[in-house]
Amino acid sequence: MRLLLFRLALFLVVTFGFESCDKEFSEIGTGIVGTPSFEIQVQSYPVITYNKKIKPIQTNNLPQNLLGYYYDPVFGASTVNFVSQMSPTNFNPDFGDATVLDSVILSVPYTSTAQTNSDNEISYELDSVYGSSSIKLSVYQNNFFLRDFEPDGDIDVNQKYFSNGALSETFSISQNDLEGQLLYEDSEFIPSNEVIEITEINEDTGESQVVETLPPGLRASLYNSSSDEPSTVPEGYWQELIINKEQDEVLSNSNNFLNYFRGLYFKVEPNSATDGSLLQLDFSNTNANITLYYTYETEITSNGETTTTTQQGTYEIRFSGNRVNLFGNNFDASVLQELSNADNDQGDERLYLKGGEGSMAIIELFAEDSSGQTLNDYLSEFREIDANDRVTVKRLINEAFLEFYVDESLSPADLPNRVYIYDIKNNIPLSDYFLDQTVNTTSADAKYTHLVPLSSVTAVDGTEQKRYKIRLTDHINRIIAEDSTNVKLGLVVSSNVGAATSRTSLNDNLVETIPEGTILSPKSVVLHGNNTASETQKVKLNIYYTDPNN
Repeated sequence: MRLLLFRLALFLVVTFGFESCDKEFSEIGTGIVGTPSFEIQVQSYPVITYNKKIKPIQTNNLPQNLLGYYYDPVFGASTVNFVSQMSPTNFNPDFGDATVLDSVILSVPYTSTAQTNSDNEISYELDSVYGSSSIKLSVYQNNFFLRDFEPDGDIDVNQKYFSNGALSETFSISQNDLEGQLLYEDSEFIPSNEVIEITEINEDTGESQVVETLPPGLRASLYNSSSDEPSTVPEGYWQELIINKEQDEVLSNSNNFLNYFRGLYFKVEPNSATDGSLLQLDFSNTNANITLYYTYETEITSNGETTTTTQQGTYEIRFSGNRVNLFGNNFDASVLQELSNADNDQGDERLYLKGGEGSMAIIELFAEDSSGQTLNDYLSEFREIDANDRVTVKRLINEAFLEFYVDESLSPADLPNRVYIYDIKNNIPLSDYFLDQTVNTTSADAKYTHLVPLSSVTAVDGTEQKRYKIRLTDHINRIIAEDSTNVKLGLVVSSNVGAATSRTSLNDNLVETIPEGTILSPKSVVLHGNNTASETQKVKLNIYYTDPNN
């Protein structure tokens, strides 16, 4: 028994010792630089990279939403609309007696950063805004019921809504159902970073005065009783829709209200085919709402005398339930042709990456080369497998990475700062993603070791080249030492690589999910693939290793 325990303890010591040594070599030079008996070597291995068009993707209840028109000089135009359910903050309201509706205000705050100068004056910088030209913005009452569950699915299977308006392969939302009563229209809408000043008339002076200052946002008047401007809604529309339903069951609970008032549809149209504005909004923010302002009469008794006075009240309806982005793409025909002609066997010359319902690249590591070398041939350089399938590692990997060089002759000027790679078979990030704990303290961005941001490097001829570097040291170690499956990988642009959550693709057997950060990024980039004419910019798998036996 003691001998058995001794052998078990010895086995654990050796095992953990091996793992510790393996971790020591996870970065170039760690524990070996300056040691004469070890020499770091480098070898490049072939990969195949080819294009893949992103199919319609699930867009309901994203953490943020896009709204606007974005023109990409490479791909073409994308229009992103938005539809959402809404629900009151309280039910069974008491609007009081002799109620008069004063105004109805739609508010959606922008994502912005406050800055204070030396005079304590606050200004704001808008985040995630693309473009600076006007668009036409229309807000409609939505007439399509955004159900929660699939009627033909298993019990409690949530309904998915896709970027092309589909609920399934055979059913889509009708545009006529989305465009109910027109509630608001602005033919020259541009997101502004100016603060919003709320004013009231001073009863003593009769002059207007600022009573509240709000951060920048979309603030639209859906009704104003004192305005002489023509209204887009019939007289008494909001009074009848909400105020007159005080005792009605439609205001008694959320389910009844969601079926009664089915939410809002934000529709965007371009004023210029080659310019516009697109912004990222947080409709889940508690300050994103429709607020009804009204006055009512109430009786006050003081010293035995009863008087009737007028008081003000508000009724708030927030965005809740299903929130869905709808994409409309008008992509360049030549780019679409490149995507449809993707060479899955030999790889493509260029890789076209675009967020939203755009495109991505598929990566196959250790591709067969011209001499017939296969995956097993490559792996045999790093390991031996005995008759009992036990793996013995011959070379210790210090670092493994891919480099993707930007084709600046085709790419737009405004490049995405980050790209993201993931396992498309299992729909998860690589193991290197979870091991990377780096965070940029000045932003919400992260994963700078695994997913190196866009940078410039100097080529041999002295020219500057833009590139993305992706470290997959642990991923390659697992393939070699643990005999993990060499799965196909997906490469996409991302607005937030720190969020690994993905959404389902519609009827796509190869790429079943797309990361949320890709859906929320309108940017694009063209990269050199493995079949590019430039040998120095060709995609390769570079492995730095140490052979302890030499």
